[in-house]
Amino acid sequence: MIIQKAMIPKILFFLSLTVLLFTPLISQAQTGSTGSDSPAFNPQLQVYGAFRPVFTTVSTTERDGSSGNVSAINARLHLGSRLTFTPDFYLQARLAVRVADNQGDFSFVFQDHTPGSGSYPAGTATIDEIFASYSITPKLQLRAGRFQGRFPLAGFIPKGLDRYYAANLSISHTDGLWLRWDAHPNWRLHGILSRNGTKGSTHAARSPMSFQPDGARLSWFFNAEHRNTSGLWVQRELSISHTSDVISEGGSLQGYTAITGRAMMRLPLSPAQGEFWAGGELGIVPNAPKVETVTGGISSDRTFIGGAATGWQVSAYANEVLPRHLFGVLYGETEPHWLVSSSFSGNTTMAEFRHRFIISSTLNFEWRIRYRTDLYKPVTASASRKISDFYARFTYRF
Repeated sequence: MIIQKAMIPKILFFLSLTVLLFTPLISQAQTGSTGSDSPAFNPQLQVYGAFRPVFTTVSTTERDGSSGNVSAINARLHLGSRLTFTPDFYLQARLAVRVADNQGDFSFVFQDHTPGSGSYPAGTATIDEIFASYSITPKLQLRAGRFQGRFPLAGFIPKGLDRYYAANLSISHTDGLWLRWDAHPNWRLHGILSRNGTKGSTHAARSPMSFQPDGARLSWFFNAEHRNTSGLWVQRELSISHTSDVISEGGSLQGYTAITGRAMMRLPLSPAQGEFWAGGELGIVPNAPKVETVTGGISSDRTFIGGAATGWQVSAYANEVLPRHLFGVLYGETEPHWLVSSSFSGNTTMAEFRHRFIISSTLNFEWRIRYRTDLYKPVTASASRKISDFYARFTYRF
């Protein structure tokens, strides 16, 4: 087991920052002054977790015509705790461990970035949550520290064109501040300010994005979501994210701004039980780098909108039409210079079918088949890359 010594001061920094920021709030909680009408009570500790074993097999045909098949048994463990001082204030931390039968060394890390795909690899353990949450008012909540910000398209095949953490076996997080405001009975606003390390971001940030420039230390993310999900609309959201100075092109540094909108509706059908959903997500990066900067052998004049990058996905579901069974299909495409999705790599088409069986309130079984290929074939390649995979997994929550 490899333990990175550099993680010790980082953990101490997070703990010290939390104590400095929230010691006054803890003191208020202990004396019963919580900033709300709710009565004070003694701190309560809640322990929770999830275990997910997965069997995966992947068949790949490369652009040069070579092919191969890899099968593996993987697993991910989440073990978390929440210390609640008052109804308005709590501290939360979570350990995340990912293992596979074909991994190399096992390491425990605590770092300010993940690989460009937005996830730590198998053979890694880390603290993927360590934050304080305070409800300033009943409608305004602040989180500070390391947390999960998940904004995918709704449904049990959750994938996102931008901020989506901890999908399937992934281990990921963001470091910073998260302000959530129920601005209207029907609308909730999210603002996230994230800190990036010099070696990368904690969310997906694929090459050629570089975080070495000083101007790339901070990213911001804004989301507006419609809260009325009981009628026709399951989801309606608009998101904008931005990081400055992460693309070097033409002798200057450029920012990267992604704008995404997603919606999911209940179809006006009347099955004997359950319901049908259908929806989609569309994204655009107006200031995207040139395709040639990202992927050789593909020219910018082949893209959908000149000078911009686009991505989209659509999905449909039959939810509990059979008791405790969910069925879903998904299709999506991202252009080569779409760089900020952990669900979709650039220059990719994806088709997926998934089935979930809800065994109990704490246990479910799920399997999927998925097919991915190049959206555009590089002129230097003899064929498009093709990847087909299958997985079967259990998820147990406790």
